[in-house]
Amino acid sequence: MGSNAPGAVPRIAPWWGMALYLLAGAVWVAVGDGLLAHWVQDPHLLARWQTFKGWLYVAFTGVLAWWLLTRMRSAERARSALAQERVQIERHAPVGIARVEPAGMRFLSANERLCAWLELPPQAIAQRHFDELVAPDDRASAQRQLQQLLSGQAGHFQGERLCLRAGGGPPLPVLCTVSLVPAAQDEPAHLLCVLQDMGEINAARAALARSENILRLALDGSGSGMWDWDLAQRRITGSQGLLRLLRYLGPELPRGLNLLRLVHPEDRHRLHRAVQRAIAAGVSFDEAARLQRFDGSYCWFQARGQCHRDAQGRPERFSGILTDLTDLRTAEERQRLASTVLDNAVEGVVVADAHARILSINPVVTRVLGYTEEELLGRNPRVFQSGRHDKAFYETMWEAVRRTGHWQGEIWNRRKNGEIFPERMSLSAVRDAQGAVTHYVCMFSDISQEKAQHQRLEFLSQCDSLTGLPNRAWFVEQLGQALCQAQIHGEQMAVLLLNLDRFKDVNDSYGHAVGDEVLRHITAQVCMSLRPGDLVGRMAGDEIAVLARNLRHSDGAAAVAQHLIAAASKPWRTPDGIEVVAGVSVGISMFPEHARTADLLLQGAHSAVYGAKARGRSAHCFFDESLIQAARERLGIEARLRSALAQGHLRLYYQPQVDIATGRIVGAEALLRWLDPEEGVISPARFISVAETSGVIGPLGRWVMREACSQGQRWRQAGLPGIRLAVNVSPYQFQLTDVAACAAQALEDSGLPGDCLELELTESALAERPEAMRQVLQRLRTLGVRISVDDFGTGYSSLAHLKRFPIDTLKIDRGFIRDIPDSADDMAISEAIIAMGRSLGLAVLAEGVETPEQLAFLRARGCDSYQGYLCSRPVPAEQFGALLQAQG
Repeated sequence: MGSNAPGAVPRIAPWWGMALYLLAGAVWVAVGDGLLAHWVQDPHLLARWQTFKGWLYVAFTGVLAWWLLTRMRSAERARSALAQERVQIERHAPVGIARVEPAGMRFLSANERLCAWLELPPQAIAQRHFDELVAPDDRASAQRQLQQLLSGQAGHFQGERLCLRAGGGPPLPVLCTVSLVPAAQDEPAHLLCVLQDMGEINAARAALARSENILRLALDGSGSGMWDWDLAQRRITGSQGLLRLLRYLGPELPRGLNLLRLVHPEDRHRLHRAVQRAIAAGVSFDEAARLQRFDGSYCWFQARGQCHRDAQGRPERFSGILTDLTDLRTAEERQRLASTVLDNAVEGVVVADAHARILSINPVVTRVLGYTEEELLGRNPRVFQSGRHDKAFYETMWEAVRRTGHWQGEIWNRRKNGEIFPERMSLSAVRDAQGAVTHYVCMFSDISQEKAQHQRLEFLSQCDSLTGLPNRAWFVEQLGQALCQAQIHGEQMAVLLLNLDRFKDVNDSYGHAVGDEVLRHITAQVCMSLRPGDLVGRMAGDEIAVLARNLRHSDGAAAVAQHLIAAASKPWRTPDGIEVVAGVSVGISMFPEHARTADLLLQGAHSAVYGAKARGRSAHCFFDESLIQAARERLGIEARLRSALAQGHLRLYYQPQVDIATGRIVGAEALLRWLDPEEGVISPARFISVAETSGVIGPLGRWVMREACSQGQRWRQAGLPGIRLAVNVSPYQFQLTDVAACAAQALEDSGLPGDCLELELTESALAERPEAMRQVLQRLRTLGVRISVDDFGTGYSSLAHLKRFPIDTLKIDRGFIRDIPDSADDMAISEAIIAMGRSLGLAVLAEGVETPEQLAFLRARGCDSYQGYLCSRPVPAEQFGALLQAQG
């Protein structure tokens, strides 16, 4: 017995059905009769039950027959439909289906698709054997698989084969599935072979492999790497490109690696939020961040990705690509730096194409030329041409660019407002790999300021910046050229050196700004007074030199000098209406009488200025050889004086100051003497003025004050009577040193009391800087130092000075004492000074007393003390000590 498809009625052989029916009837009759005979005793009732039993069997067997026939018809219809379905499947299936006899491998049947593949008509398939279609290389393995199938060792086998075509076409790659079908009622046992065409699948596989290879090459070529994050398993995989980007040496990323942990701490929070947003909202992920590579270095990467979801919309994977931004950021940084350099360059930069059309400019071009970028884009740079250069200039310039690719030089161009200005320009051609010009780059800088500065330097190299006159070097050069011409033509000339009078007073009183204006005013007046052909130049701060030409004799030079003095004496008025007058003193040196070279002429005029100053203000003086000798002597004395101060050749002499009433020595004036080893004693009249003008008076005055205090203390320590020591202080000392500090230091070093020191000042010193002098004298008063006014009556003799300053003594100048009692005027002046001093509470001392008559006059008028030859000449410290000792 057997069954077919599911739902089919089990099939029974006919004789088995008949036997079962007879057996069932016999059992029914026998069992039924036996039971009825046992249960029913009545024969009539028994006959009826037997009849009923027979009909019941007939009815049951009839229903059973009807049911079996119905099932058989349904099964037959199912078998018919199944057969029809199988036919349709075999006809329309995309595979080849064949039934093969196991013994000889002969085809029993084959569908149309297999026939088409084998290039055989359906009626010819029955004459072919299946093993004829197997490639020779596959026949051995196919035979082994068939034996295993027939022996029951395998239920089926499947493998890829090459199917040979009957028409000689190329072999067909197929997936062959073979199973053994046992024999059925109407079918013998056979092999069911299903062949699936692998050509399209292999082509799809090849296309997929080719696509994957192209994608891999594209990723590798782009420098990017692919990453895929399995959100369910929390595992990240990456392409080989990703491994190279991260510099990982293994075949695949470590299991459990989290790329977010490699992100730089400063970027990690931002990137984590972006990943969460992309997964939650499904938006695209695109972020740049620093990622730590496996060698420990950090690098900028660009990550782009997308979250993928499953059928239920749940996040499943998160994948994307990673791109190295190192080169891009380096290029961007270079571009940004280049742009910054270009924008902040001090030079203008213009970039034009090969046809000289402007493509871009930097801000300097806008600032220098006045054009906006929109006004210049697309235009030709010839819009800047000034018109100062001819066609040949531009042809030469472009020829150099074509020949060498570069041109550099100075050029004049025009601004938008029409102003023409000079610029230093560099023009270069930019070429491509084939050598063709693609762009022109022009760099230029405005050198108008440089040109102006150069002109100013040229002007300053020849002229004075304040007055505009030729400077000393230029004047000397012009003077030399004039001397050469004068020697040829026998011309007589004169160099006049104008030195401004009281110019220091102007600066001190009104300030240097007013002093500059006064100097310009005098310069303008002098220039207007020059004759045609005369030269003028500024030699120093307050000196102007004039070359007077074409003179007949020295009187002409004197006339020129007087004319210039008159012109310079014109007052300059301040904006407030104050008149300021300086005036000039003029020294004159004649050519060829006094000198024949420019330097000697200027030297002679300079020496003559001192002679003019000695004559008073606004005077002129011709050069004399004695002036040169005097100047040389002053220089020699200055050098020797410095050496004498260093080598200890200076001494202090002391002249007694005597109280008239008692006749006792109450003080002494310290007088400086120079004991030269060669000349002997040198008078102060020869070197004090040199010391004052050369600046030596500063250290010289400090030495005198220190030496006088030390000597006075030594006399005190020797037990001699106490006296006051008077020390002369030059006005220049107040300008060069702090007199109060020097006095304090000398007193402290020597130990001499302050009231034993008296400083003698001149009235001119008090008048120069009254407020500053008052402060210095107040500081001296706090030290106990006494102040006396020397040579009173010869200066300003201002009573305001006597009232404002802390003065203790007035000294009558020896000039008023010398002619007493013969001069009534001197007697009147001396008497007036004594009376004024007594009325102001000041002590009065007379200098230069040499006769008893002079002393008697002074005693009669109430003078306090005197000094002079009548008592003693100035003597060294040892002799003065003897005088004090004798008096004691």
